Formats: sequence, structure tokens, C-alpha cells
Amino acid sequence: MSADSKHPVDTLPLRPDMRTNGVDIVDKLQQRFRSRWVGVTFYRDGIPPIHATALPNGRFCEAVTHAYTGPVVVTRENLHCPGANHVFSWDDSLQTVIIDKLHRDEGFSLGIARELVKELPTVKGSLAAIGLNVVETPDVVISYLQPGRVMHLLRQYQRAFGKDLAVNLSSLVSVCGHVALQSFLEQRIALSFGCVYSRLYGSITRDRVAVGMPSELARGLLGHDG
Repeated sequence: MSADSKHPVDTLPLRPDMRTNGVDIVDKLQQRFRSRWVGVTFYRDGIPPIHATALPNGRFCEAVTHAYTGPVVVTRENLHCPGANHVFSWDDSLQTVIIDKLHRDEGFSLGIARELVKELPTVKGSLAAIGLNVVETPDVVISYLQPGRVMHLLRQYQRAFGKDLAVNLSSLVSVCGHVALQSFLEQRIALSFGCVYSRLYGSITRDRVAVGMPSELARGLLGHDG
């Protein structure tokens, strides 16, 4: 795929029932940056009545691509990714599984693997579910952008806020942890080049960078002429 070619999902139409309430921020971002965006909502105390499809037993990065065509709900029961279940605090026992896999399969020393997993962003407290493009004001918006569009986003950020963008980069637990969750917890833009699994399962092609930002910050960008 060339650098100028379109990602398959960039041309998919929005469903009409996604054009209400807070989801219009997704529409506005798509118009501004000419790429697909997904709104992410973290439900702490239960799932409100929403019209959405349950993730069909997969990974968070897969759920993102499912959400391009309709709202999706991710729960502990239908999420099958050790890294995502760990950072969302749905299974604390998986910390050891991730460390062992990094050491056994990917050549990390045990000490480094432990430190890297210890530094992963994690949810503090309970998390009932995660809604993707549900009819709610999202907490975070995420996209898989071409590098040129990341540059455009960065230019918009500097124009709006008058400062450089500082980011932390990791090849572990990328879309779920270092993009969606980290941008929510730290209320800042997060970037990732993906992890092995998001590249394999999440439709992040070689010309894409995963980007997440809090909705309030996104509204600040949209408030400036682009």
C-alpha cells in the first residue's frame, strides 16, 4: 500500500444512528483530518442502555475496526487479549503471563520484562465496559493515521496550544494501553506505532500510526480553523 493510498476503512460511511449527541465529534474529526476516528467511552459503574454490538470474542484493536461500521461494546467476557485485559484491570493474574511471554518468546530479560509491564498504564478501580462509537460523549477519540496526517494533527496542536507535543512510545500493548487508556488517564495526545498483535489483528497497516486524544483536547483543536 503506497503512502498516498487510502486505508480501506477511510471510505466507509457513518451509520445514521451514530450522528447524535457526543459522537458528532467523531464526524468533525473525520472531516478535519480526512481519516476514520472512533470515540471511546469508559463505563465505570455499569452499562447504560445503548444500541451496540458486543465484540465477537477478540482484541481491543479489532473492536476499533468493527466500530467503523457501528457501535461496539467491549467487556471482560468478550475480550481475549492478555495485554488489554491487564491494562483494563480485568485480570490481574495476566501480568505474569505477559512477562513470561516477553521473556520466553521475544528475548527480553526477565528483569526488563518485569519493569516494562510494571510501567504499563492500568485502570485504577472498577471498569464495567468500554463503548466504541456509542451514542455518548466519548472520553477519548482514536484513529489510525498516515504520517502526513499526524504531522497535520501536530501542526493543529501547536497552533492551538502554543507548545511542542511530548509523547512516550512503546511497542507493548499499544492501541488499548498506550493509545486509548494512556490518553484518557493522562489527558494528552498519545501515539503508537503499534504492537505485534495490533499490526496482525487490528488492521493497522505499515503506513499507519495509532493516535489517541482526550475529547476535551480534540474540541480545542476543532475550535481552531484548520
